[in-house]
Amino acid sequence: MRFVDIKFSEREARPGGIISGVVVINTDKAFECNRVVLKIKGKERTELGGGEYSITDEVVLVKGRIVLCEAQEVSSGRSEFPFKFRLEEGLPPTYSGYCGWIEYSVEAVVEMDWTLDPKMTRRFRVLPIQPEYIPEVDGYSPINKDKDKLHIELQSDILRINKGILVRFMVEEHSRINGVRFEVRRKEFVKCRNSKDTHDVTLKRKFVPFSPDDFHEWQEEIVGEGWRRVPFKSKLIATTYFLKVVLEMRWEIDPFVNIPVRISGEKPDEDVDDIFDSIAYDLGFD
Repeated sequence: MRFVDIKFSEREARPGGIISGVVVINTDKAFECNRVVLKIKGKERTELGGGEYSITDEVVLVKGRIVLCEAQEVSSGRSEFPFKFRLEEGLPPTYSGYCGWIEYSVEAVVEMDWTLDPKMTRRFRVLPIQPEYIPEVDGYSPINKDKDKLHIELQSDILRINKGILVRFMVEEHSRINGVRFEVRRKEFVKCRNSKDTHDVTLKRKFVPFSPDDFHEWQEEIVGEGWRRVPFKSKLIATTYFLKVVLEMRWEIDPFVNIPVRISGEKPDEDVDDIFDSIAYDLGFD
């Protein structure tokens, strides 16, 4: 029996960072191998349509090969072959969206004669680059026209990592209003051969119910607390984010406002943990 596995010591890194670990071979009997190889792979893929009318497109982002050992006898029991490699600069992050994904992996192959080569594949994560800090501003600026039932003001269009965005709003009195719904949404842009498409999805949602005492009064809400997502652009996929504010009404079409937002990182002098070292879900895994 021969079993191959990959154990990471560093399973995620930003572009330019290090991925490391060991290839483990467990065998109950010594055997000769030609070499042990680690193949490094990365690609993005998009798909549009469905069934017989679907089209796909792929781009190879990373393709590498590391020889961990040349021809030798692998002893019975457990053998380890360490590896370490540096990610290229400029790689897009690991991502899984509606019409496409970006994936990185390593494959360990024990090359042998006259038999199937034992193999194992494990994925690793490329983290997004933390965005630069955009300074805060004072005061509020109106977003929509005063004649609307819903009035929105923002200090800026900045959605801050970990903190969200502060929204100031006021609602005109109306008998059919239930409340105000806030959504932070991601818009995905994809290219697939000669076709293009977009799709958006809600990532954060907050609802503020209304009573008669709330009308004609300015209120404030923080939307997107704990935010950790970063826009990116690759060869086939790009993402942006926007704030959608909806006035929920009974028996009427809900008026809404879409506000594109920029993402700001932490202040350089803030003593905070680097959140991108621990996340898994916003590398696009929704």
